[in-house]
Amino acid sequence: GDHVNGIGGDHNRPPPSKPKSSTTLFKTTMLSYLCVIELAKRTHHRVSDWMDAVPLLESSLRTCPRSIKSNLEMSKLYSGLVPHMVNLTKALELITEAQSIDPTYCDVHYQYAHVYFQESRYLEFEEETVQALMCPFTMGQAMVNWNKYWQVVLQQKNGGGHNAAAAAKVRYN
Repeated sequence: GDHVNGIGGDHNRPPPSKPKSSTTLFKTTMLSYLCVIELAKRTHHRVSDWMDAVPLLESSLRTCPRSIKSNLEMSKLYSGLVPHMVNLTKALELITEAQSIDPTYCDVHYQYAHVYFQESRYLEFEEETVQALMCPFTMGQAMVNWNKYWQVVLQQKNGGGHNAAAAAKVRYN
C-alpha cells in the first residue's frame, strides 16, 4: 500500500549526492584563498591609515566633513605641522569651516593667529591671539607666542619693523 503511493519507505529520500570532484574542490579553495588575501590587504591598508595623522584626518573628514576637531586638526597640518603640505589658503578654509560649524569653539582663534602670523597679517594675528588668550584650551601656548611676538616687534628698529613697533605701541600703550 504505502510503498506504491510513495508515502513511506525510501521513496521520499533525495537522490544521493555525487561526490565533489577534485576540480570543484580546488576552485573553491582558490576562491576562498583569494578572498582571504583581499581582506588581509584591505585590513592592512586600513590599519596603516590609523598609523599616520594625514590619512587618518583625511579619512575622518571624508566620513564626517562637519567634524569641528577634524577640520581644525587638518588645518594644523596645512599650516606647517607637516612641512611638505604647507598651504595656508587651505588651512584658513578648514579653520573657517570649523568655526562655521560652532562659532563658540574657541580653539580656532589660536589656529587663525598661527596662520595670520605666517602671512604677515599682524593686526589680525593680534586680534586672534587676544581671543586665544581667553580660551582655556589655548591660553598657555597663546601667551608664549604673544610674549615672543611683542619682544620681536618692540625690539625692531629698522624698516617695516620700526613702523610695526610704533603702531603696536600706539595700540597697546
